Amino acid sequence: MNVGEKIKKLRELKNYTQQYMADQLELSLSGYGKIERNDTDISISKLEKIAKILHTDVNTILSFDEKHIFNFTNNQSANGIVQNHYTSQNELIDRITQQYKDEIARLNEIIKTLIEKK
Repeated sequence: MNVGEKIKKLRELKNYTQQYMADQLELSLSGYGKIERNDTDISISKLEKIAKILHTDVNTILSFDEKHIFNFTNNQSANGIVQNHYTSQNELIDRITQQYKDEIARLNEIIKTLIEKK
């Protein structure tokens, strides 16, 4: 499996669209598609950006093997990989939730300040 295919599989596991990835990388949709099709060379810095968007690291992308994810019946280690995927999703949800809480607290302070001015 080439790097482009690995990126595609990891993107699909995250349920991200090609358009989302292209937007995050500030590329056109066709430009991003070339990465997944392995039609273009990818720089290390671009690979690092992709890894960040996918909430993983370059080594995980380069060593990714979908057989470890999808072969549940014969491979006990697959459960650990899937568990790690869910853990990263939960960590992302926790970070987003905290950002919303922080924003609500900030807005409450603004409201309090406006009420006090009246």
